Amino acid sequence: MIVAHVRGHHTRPEELDEHARASWLGKLDPRAKIVGAVVFAVATALLTRTDLILASLLLAVSFGAMSQVPYRHLVRMYLGALPFILMASVSVFLFSGLERGFDMWARTSSCVITLLVLASGTETYELFSGLRRLKVPKLVSTLLMLTYKYILILGDELARMKTARTARGFKVGRGLFDGRGFRIISYTAGMVFVRASARADNGYEGLRARGFRTDMRQMRTSRLKARDFAFMAWFACLSSLLVILQLGASQ
Repeated sequence: MIVAHVRGHHTRPEELDEHARASWLGKLDPRAKIVGAVVFAVATALLTRTDLILASLLLAVSFGAMSQVPYRHLVRMYLGALPFILMASVSVFLFSGLERGFDMWARTSSCVITLLVLASGTETYELFSGLRRLKVPKLVSTLLMLTYKYILILGDELARMKTARTARGFKVGRGLFDGRGFRIISYTAGMVFVRASARADNGYEGLRARGFRTDMRQMRTSRLKARDFAFMAWFACLSSLLVILQLGASQ
């Protein structure tokens, strides 16, 4: 009941998790997906050879292509993370040269793509449940779940305020220095935080009314199947191969 309240009707879970339901990844146990993706990301982070880093990037892209998650969705999410990837890559380029900067971009992109496929191919609350069953501290998993809930509330309030502005005839400013446009946008931002804070307080009171104090009771259980072990073994073999090749080259 508490998890249902956290999810909320306004979040439209059928839209948020539509890619997970359409992908074969959605049928796997979330623990297997988390372990496999994290092992691969850690192995990729240890690579320093350019050819191995590019091989890791190719494997990550292939994983995304085979996941049945729409490529447009993955590209849109990757573009959202790209400024942060480029920031790290440019920093390395300035201090260590072009080759190291390129390696940083490819290595980070490989990890990001893998984790994006994991997030897109897993229902949100299944992902939280998997973290809980992997013995992630209850405080951490509960904070992640509540943070996700409140981010959705913030986005929902922003959409409502945009609709209200449009209904009142607001249009985008005529230029970068349009004072009126900046003033209206600043007022909108303030009201979004005020309204979202009020809704968050109401949501927290609803949780407490349903018995929530400091933790959410685990409601989903499942057993690892052969396909889950095969998925983890596939990632473990690829990761081990990359690390072995890296260690062999450094000796």
